[in-house]
Amino acid sequence: MKILHAIALSVALLVAAWVYLSVGVPTLHFNPWIGFVAWAAYFAAGGGAQAIPKAGFAGLAGIGLTFATLLGVQVAGGGLLPLVALVTILAFALVAMADIPALAFTPAAFLGAACFFGSSSPLDASALFIAITWMAGVAFGYVSEFLGKSIARPA
Repeated sequence: MKILHAIALSVALLVAAWVYLSVGVPTLHFNPWIGFVAWAAYFAAGGGAQAIPKAGFAGLAGIGLTFATLLGVQVAGGGLLPLVALVTILAFALVAMADIPALAFTPAAFLGAACFFGSSSPLDASALFIAITWMAGVAFGYVSEFLGKSIARPA
């Protein structure tokens, strides 16, 4: 089996597992689409073991910084003006943090930020599940590639 088809098969099988876990087991608090976005970030980061920290850390930083940004908006009284001002600072930080090698994969930082914004998570400890879901998605990306390569025929 070609590597592409082997990975496609592996992804398909693991998607079934992900949907079951994220939709069918609500006590895990996984958000299905955030897991898929993180999974894609893993492949966008180039795949392999090196993509785990690359997509993982930058995505987590985006999630954490967005949490802090929205908390700042709340402290500032809410409204459009604080939102615009603080999200502008967030965007700067998401790009500027690329100076730090572990956080240098800017696409994952923006994807993590977008996931937090899109989740409509309350600004409390439950927001931690977004970070956990992100890392689960990255892990599913790694496992899908690993399994695909394992079942592919040698070149």
